[in-house]
Amino acid sequence: MMNTLHSNSIDRIDRKILSNLLINGRESIANMARNVGLSRTAVAERITRMEKSGVIEGYTAKIGTQKSATMTSCYLLIKCENGWKKKVCDSLREIPEIKSISVVGGGFDIITLLEAASLQLMNELCDEAENIIGIKELHTTVVFHSPICR
Repeated sequence: MMNTLHSNSIDRIDRKILSNLLINGRESIANMARNVGLSRTAVAERITRMEKSGVIEGYTAKIGTQKSATMTSCYLLIKCENGWKKKVCDSLREIPEIKSISVVGGGFDIITLLEAASLQLMNELCDEAENIIGIKELHTTVVFHSPICR
């Protein structure tokens, strides 16, 4: 959604408007105006400017993202054997409970987000991932709470 967030092109109020839109893309201009302390016209003009400049590229709907109370998440922090990142990513892609895969720099090669219906299933999926050929080391970090999930 946000492509070019340059510090000189948007200010604190624009960021508040963007945050409101990320939480609820259908938020009314009137509510946003109250939240940021501007008139409806001023908020609408700011949104139009951000759309035209490419800061806002579009709006979308999320379907079926409501999680059950028992849904659990964890991050898999993975170190790969040399030359195995692509093959490990391809293998991880086959596990439907893996929601994102990021190839990163630093102490790990890959970080993935795994969501499972129970801790038991999460444990089984972590065991499955740990046995993927090309993974040298795998650490898990369980998510307790996600205060922002956009």
